[in-house]
Amino acid sequence: MRSVSNKQIPKAFRAYRPRALQFLGKLVLSVFGWKVKGSISEDFSNQKLVVIVAPHTSNWDGVFGVATVAGLDAKITFIGKHTAFRYGLGAFLRYMGGIPVDRSKPGGIIQDAIDQIKKIDGSLIAMSPEGTRSKVKEWKTGFLRIAKELNTKIIPASLDFAKKEILLGKAFTPSGNNDEDIKILKKYYSVFKAKHPEKY
Repeated sequence: MRSVSNKQIPKAFRAYRPRALQFLGKLVLSVFGWKVKGSISEDFSNQKLVVIVAPHTSNWDGVFGVATVAGLDAKITFIGKHTAFRYGLGAFLRYMGGIPVDRSKPGGIIQDAIDQIKKIDGSLIAMSPEGTRSKVKEWKTGFLRIAKELNTKIIPASLDFAKKEILLGKAFTPSGNNDEDIKILKKYYSVFKAKHPEKY
């Protein structure tokens, strides 16, 4: 079985990056024995989808996450602090789908992100509901606010270090009740083994 294939996402979500970069993503996953399971339905073509990634407890999450994005050749959008987009790194981050947000801007970081995302045609908006690698009591609700503003669904993407799998789960429709939605999503993610379970 291949580690990952661009056929797991609709063509509308493909970034058409260089084949060498796609191959590198697949190679990283293969070398470490990881694979990507699940897929995103063609029904969501040309839409925007919020993709939440958890559990997030180590830098390895980012390594396998970027490898997955490259292997899928996925067109993603992710939020980054505007100061990280300076100089040469900024060009690479934008190339990979990063959008800079200014925390000091009126309306807050999420509204700034929403304003920019609305201008983008069809994309997967990747976020970590935990917001950090450290253990947190409560998830951040920014991903729910973005999904509501864009009137879109959420794709739960999980990292399971026990099985060495990244799973693209079934689309989740937010109810508008943030507490209840987070409770449901936390229960869904509870079966996946984090790199550092004590931090999750």
